[in-house]
Amino acid sequence: MKLLSPSSYFWVFITLVGVLRALSLYYSSTNDLRKANENDPWYTKPEKKIIPSELFNARLQKTTKMTDSTDNIFYFVQVSDLHISRFQPKGHTIHFLHFLKSALPIVTPEFVVVTGDLIDAKDETRTTSKQYLEEWQVYQSAVEQGANGTTWYDMRGNHDCFDLASWQAENNMYRTFGGSAKLLDDGKGVYSWQVSKNFGDYNFVAVDSCPKKGPSRPFNFFGYLTTNVMDRLVSKIMPVKYNHTFLVIAGLGDVLKSYNAKTDSLELELSDMKDHGTYRIIAVDHDLISFVDVDLPINQIPSVLEGNIVPLTEKNKIIWPKKINLAPVILITNPKDSKYTMPTKEPLQNLRKSSHIRFLIFSEYEPQNLDIKVFMDEKHHPFPAIFVGNHSIPLWTSLWEPNDFDDMETHALRIEVTAPDGQIGIGQVEFRLDNMRVKIKGGFGGWIIWSSVSKLVII
Repeated sequence: MKLLSPSSYFWVFITLVGVLRALSLYYSSTNDLRKANENDPWYTKPEKKIIPSELFNARLQKTTKMTDSTDNIFYFVQVSDLHISRFQPKGHTIHFLHFLKSALPIVTPEFVVVTGDLIDAKDETRTTSKQYLEEWQVYQSAVEQGANGTTWYDMRGNHDCFDLASWQAENNMYRTFGGSAKLLDDGKGVYSWQVSKNFGDYNFVAVDSCPKKGPSRPFNFFGYLTTNVMDRLVSKIMPVKYNHTFLVIAGLGDVLKSYNAKTDSLELELSDMKDHGTYRIIAVDHDLISFVDVDLPINQIPSVLEGNIVPLTEKNKIIWPKKINLAPVILITNPKDSKYTMPTKEPLQNLRKSSHIRFLIFSEYEPQNLDIKVFMDEKHHPFPAIFVGNHSIPLWTSLWEPNDFDDMETHALRIEVTAPDGQIGIGQVEFRLDNMRVKIKGGFGGWIIWSSVSKLVII
């Protein structure tokens, strides 16, 4: 048997040392993912576990008939991936400013939540990363001057923690300019807020999944949740004293929208504001959750001229773009789209007992100036649409008889709204009244934009 040469033994030894060192680094760097680290500044002693059998679903305890009243409804807005940039003239900052200038004043939601990547933090060539003060100043100033007093929540995405040594790092500008930075720090990585109405209580939980130490681009691509953060997250989402709990988290995903049958929950990922100008309106109507994703008419939004990419004066005043006219946006809340029903978590019996089709119309024009057409299974609906809302709740209703559609078949409702300027908005849903779900179909479009999404999970 031929023995190895001394140099071969040396390299085997070096290789073995390298493997052992790699395993040691892996174990130490991922230790916080396996057990709680009491030395972590965000450590909190876990609360007593809640036994699921002791819980109850508050939202299913009563049945309320849906009529032409504005009771039992509210709505909010989610936006994501703003990527405010000091270098990019197209999309990015200008899309966000148009959302604030043209869309938000029409929608007037209960609150807005921004799910990550507030700023771009990339250089002009998009190859290296850095936290730029101007980008954070634009974000903060735009919200302060353009949100018109709307309650605002935000959270970090991976771009917001590029090149950070820690949460306490001097260049962690989210601590200074992020709207919810104090909530996040006080909550040690997880914070929540509640919406309380006379018809129920609703829980919203945001979790920070940024790495504890944010590497430079292109290595900072994925986030994670430490054991400490997971413990706090569980304590926020497990109590079911709320009618509904919404979990918002920034991160990448493999599908835009999906349903988990085991937990009867929805994972609804949102396309970005940066490229697509997308925002989402979510409504809770008699504890039925509906949403519509809206794209700004980006073909009407020109690139910013050179020299004006950072739209900020010396006194931190935003240089606003000219307002654009938007087509009406329709959000149908009853009947609910059966692709997104949660049978054990929503009172679906309310659909069968309802007396009216219900939908919200967001338009800059007065209700009496809108032309509304309602189609059921491609046939004109026999009853007119009537505005029954107000400035806060732009609700429209139309009489219907749900028993006519309780035939174990899938039906289609389409609503067309024409504004005085000729722009047409269309809202449509597929619905069933037998509690059966319609399959969610993502298609190629859902796959191609998978890399620019953030999640809203309804649990």
